[in-house]
Amino acid sequence: MVSPSGGRAIPGVSRMKAAFAEAAGVPAEIFAAKDYEALIRAMASGRIHYAVFSATAYAAADAYCQCVEPLAAPRAVDGAVGLRAVIVARRDKALTLPELSDARIVAGPNRTPGPQSLALAALEKAGLPGSAVSHAISLNAAEKAFVAGEAHAVVGWIPAYMHDGVKPKSGTLARLEQSSVDLDSVSVVWSSGVLAFGPHAARRDMPKELKERLGSFLATLYDSHPEIYALVEPYRGGGFAQIEPAAYEAAGVIVSKLVSR
Repeated sequence: MVSPSGGRAIPGVSRMKAAFAEAAGVPAEIFAAKDYEALIRAMASGRIHYAVFSATAYAAADAYCQCVEPLAAPRAVDGAVGLRAVIVARRDKALTLPELSDARIVAGPNRTPGPQSLALAALEKAGLPGSAVSHAISLNAAEKAFVAGEAHAVVGWIPAYMHDGVKPKSGTLARLEQSSVDLDSVSVVWSSGVLAFGPHAARRDMPKELKERLGSFLATLYDSHPEIYALVEPYRGGGFAQIEPAAYEAAGVIVSKLVSR
């Protein structure tokens, strides 16, 4: 795991170690990595056999060593399994991406990796140059500029769910609605594939039986040991769900764009 402090301390490490050892049926040790780069290198070298990754860290590890596979990923309290990058436009300006050719588009800062890079790549592929997009100091500032009528379209994100029809309680559309924007007056003119939340992953050469034991442990952890779940996954309180490698294809695109910079 990556230490929250960047040091060797991980809250509740002794309880987590005992829980994983019981679930796996073998002794367990917790490796505190200072950052995801250190975690990836430890996984690739075989120093560790199991890791808690962010989505992009998992994709980077897969590209680096082709030695990892996801076992499960957390869900948000509302059931979201990840997010999608989106481009939201005013309906009276555009209903499709090409119609944004002469539009004012605003996005968040262009200095950190994330789903926004997928949207910017889509705009470039559609023939809209990077100069057509203005970057605000934050996504919140970008959304406020859109609400104020300073832009025809905004780059943002929405939660992704296992099933259609769930009204999002977070993300760009939810915040626009909270800012009194009539959602019937705007349209999602483009959305990315699902960027799944970061997984718990194992080395591919881990014995199949052990991977199955750990996968079952994660699947029931929220209900069986909520106190351990809170230590393992302090940010998303919806339990774990089985996940496939394909769920991290979007994260792989983000990583490839970072590498090509």
